[in-house]
Amino acid sequence: MGRFDRHALIAGWDQRRLAESTVVLCGVGALGNQCAQALALAGVGRLVLCDPDEVSESNLSRAPLFRAADIGRPKATVAARRLTKLSPVTRVDARTAPLVSGVGLAELRDASLVVSCLDSLAARLQLAGRCLQTGAPLLDGGTSAWGGEIRLYEPSGPCFGCGLTARDRAAQDDPWACADAVVPEAGASAPVSALVGSWLAVTAVRLLCGAGSGPGVVRVDAAGGTAAPVTPRRDPDCPLHTPIPAGLVAPVPHTVLSTPADLTDHLAPEETVMTWAPLPGSAPTRASTRLADAPPGARLADLGVAPREILPVLTTGRTRGIRYLELSEAGGKGTPR
Repeated sequence: MGRFDRHALIAGWDQRRLAESTVVLCGVGALGNQCAQALALAGVGRLVLCDPDEVSESNLSRAPLFRAADIGRPKATVAARRLTKLSPVTRVDARTAPLVSGVGLAELRDASLVVSCLDSLAARLQLAGRCLQTGAPLLDGGTSAWGGEIRLYEPSGPCFGCGLTARDRAAQDDPWACADAVVPEAGASAPVSALVGSWLAVTAVRLLCGAGSGPGVVRVDAAGGTAAPVTPRRDPDCPLHTPIPAGLVAPVPHTVLSTPADLTDHLAPEETVMTWAPLPGSAPTRASTRLADAPPGARLADLGVAPREILPVLTTGRTRGIRYLELSEAGGKGTPR
């Protein structure tokens, strides 16, 4: 039998659609390991793994893609290498930068699905906000000691931030939250990570195949042997719901290998290009997000700009306004051929 022949026996399964899908998965710890492994084995065509952390000894009891020899190596790189061997039909891209520098807004927008396996409140808020900016559907998973939750957030419905207080939402202001957890470490185990990660993967596969997803939020209690749907509510005051109007986005023939000076050709005299995170080396008290404050010859990638990012352009002076520049993929100006 062929690799995917048994899949063809499942009602609603569409192997062609899976092969044509791109999934951006943020967080490649225990939960991300389990989910990514299942998606690769299912035959998803492309996985983009984003995680700035390195493998630690505590990961070895819960993450099936890591080995003792991997301690100290980037999680995303190690996972990508193992997944490529596990499923040669899946293209796996590793991003070892923090979220805001690892995956650009245009990549999130064009992905078939974005999956969050993050264990930081700040990082989950940040990813939720970036997905809402671009209209990308977000599938979020989290574990507890004996269970967890699987949450599907559509752009028009409630988001991860809607159920939080204003104080909790403020955690999104930390641009490097993907590397710094803002909540104390909780108990975790391989069985629970496998349970929630597999449920995430099943939901993702059904979405990618067009077979529906079931309830928007499911709470799993392994100790009690239950799984119950939860109905989240949209908070009209949630600040994460700020989509970028498509009509204000202009593609430019530049990539992250280009420089701030390259972008000036696309600016009026009163315009300045901004980044979504402070420039590297900025003093905490004077953190700058203006590309004009960076060395003009520095590569955008070295300044923390993600591949295929959508950068805001502010108009100063008498007429204030905002528009956006969308960086291109490889092959644009500044990219070696």
